[in-house]
Amino acid sequence: MKRNTFPLKEHLKSKKVIEQLYANGASVTTYPMRAVFIEQPQEEQEPRAVILINVAKKRFRHAVDRNLIKRRIREAYRTSKHPFVEALENNNKKLAVAIIYIDNKHNSTAFIKKRMAKLLESILLKGGIICEKSL
Repeated sequence: MKRNTFPLKEHLKSKKVIEQLYANGASVTTYPMRAVFIEQPQEEQEPRAVILINVAKKRFRHAVDRNLIKRRIREAYRTSKHPFVEALENNNKKLAVAIIYIDNKHNSTAFIKKRMAKLLESILLKGGIICEKSL
C-alpha cells in the first residue's frame, strides 16, 4: 500500500517554472478550483508532478482563511494523487501544476476532496495523457 504523502520535493518553488506555467500553461476548471499545467522535461529521481497551491488575498483577506483553504487543498491532493501520478509514470510524463482556488467562500474538506479527484482527472484528459475510454 502506498503512503499518502506530499513531500517538499513535490512542491513547485522555481520562479522560472512558475513564470512559464502562467505564461504558456493549459488550464482546466473544476469548480471551486482551477488548474494551470505545463509539461516539463523528465529527469532522474524527480517527482512526476510538482504542485503549487494558490489562494488569492483578494478573495480571502485574512491569512487564517487562506491557510485553511490551502491546508484543505493539500490534504485533498495528498489523498487522491496516486492515480494521477501512476498515469504520469505510465506515459513517462512530468507536469508542473498550479492549483488556484477560485471560490470566495469556504467549502468542506469532503467537497474539496471530491472536486480534486475530478480536477486531476481533467488535467490528464486535457493533457492527452489518458483518454476517456481508459477511465
